[in-house]
Amino acid sequence: MVNLYPSREFWESSLEMPVDHWLTSFQDEEIRKNWLYSLSGRQLNVIFQYSFTHKQNGQLFEFQKHDDISVQEQRKMLIGCSDSLFSYYLLSHFNHSKLESAVVEVARSILTEELITNFLCKNNKHDKKSLIFVLFHSDPELIKCVYHFDKVQKRGFSSFTLQNSPRQMKIPFKNFISKEVTHRLLQEYDAEKDDGFETQLQGFFYHQNRIYVFIRRASDKDLLFNSNRIIHGYRPSWIILDFSLHGNQVNLCAKNFNESLKIANSIASNYFECECLFIDMKDQNCTLLVATFLKSSIEGTDPNICLFEVKFRSTQLKKDTYLVVVTNPVNSIARELQILKLTIEQDNSLVESIRIVFKEKKVTMFFKRNQHYTIIYYSEHILNKKEREDFKSLMRETYGLTILPKASCCRYSEIS
Repeated sequence: MVNLYPSREFWESSLEMPVDHWLTSFQDEEIRKNWLYSLSGRQLNVIFQYSFTHKQNGQLFEFQKHDDISVQEQRKMLIGCSDSLFSYYLLSHFNHSKLESAVVEVARSILTEELITNFLCKNNKHDKKSLIFVLFHSDPELIKCVYHFDKVQKRGFSSFTLQNSPRQMKIPFKNFISKEVTHRLLQEYDAEKDDGFETQLQGFFYHQNRIYVFIRRASDKDLLFNSNRIIHGYRPSWIILDFSLHGNQVNLCAKNFNESLKIANSIASNYFECECLFIDMKDQNCTLLVATFLKSSIEGTDPNICLFEVKFRSTQLKKDTYLVVVTNPVNSIARELQILKLTIEQDNSLVESIRIVFKEKKVTMFFKRNQHYTIIYYSEHILNKKEREDFKSLMRETYGLTILPKASCCRYSEIS
């Protein structure tokens, strides 16, 4: 009988992992052996120290190699008790496709920087799997935080602000929003919809003065094969509410924005004790500021970004015809644009989009205009959460521009 710690619900519901599927393979002794051989010496050492010294506190967990026990000997000893390592086997599969940035950010919330540095590899990347093992030792709930924050890093958000800013309450929003309060409001939401489904609160995550609320609900009908049987059910739909510290602004990630806004409105209304309504943040930029940014980008004067592609409309061609100028390999496009420079600067409305390198990642920026203003969107999925904030800060502080995630763009057909 395999010991499933901390619980089956933890793995199957909270982390959405198919336990029975992995249990079937884990019960094969040869597969367990091959799995242990696939682990690095560092990863084996983490499992070994916990398994044989029973250190329960992740913060006090000391990462060190024992001179008298080689990696080969550690692996041999672990193979001898491999049937007790199912949690690590599941964590190894959980590790797949999880972003390093999500794992490291959660680790920094609980582990010392010195300990995290011990898991830095030669390529200046962290050993995700080892960190996940250590987080699990410290508190299995931290693995749920990794699962949730990984979604934050990978998905796009649309920004909303309260239509009328109410007076600030004496109780901080962070102290108001709790599992009990949110659960009650979700029950009220379910009672109003009355469709037989439960809206589940999956967790909270506090990071860099933002409060994340993770909610799951059934959405589209679907089916799946289980052996020779077809199981009918519904797909899980995630709602992520990213609140500001004062609760007067929220970034929203959801399939159905209208329904998700009802939940955000309900939370804000209960906090401010008055009816609240979140509306789109259609941040409009002055055309002159956009022109200044494009001029700086074209000339290559900003060391933080490197413009390498421009998509623009030529005045010499038909209105719906666009040209794309790109450098390959990726270098500054300044020299290549010298011939086109005057045309673009004189009328920056010709530029449809640009691609730049920011922190070694290729980011696309899109320009949507009316007669007086420009809304700028960017491909936020390329950047992790910290890089997104840094990029928005650069645009705001250096150029006075406000940029929105590309997820918002598909919801606006034009600038109102």
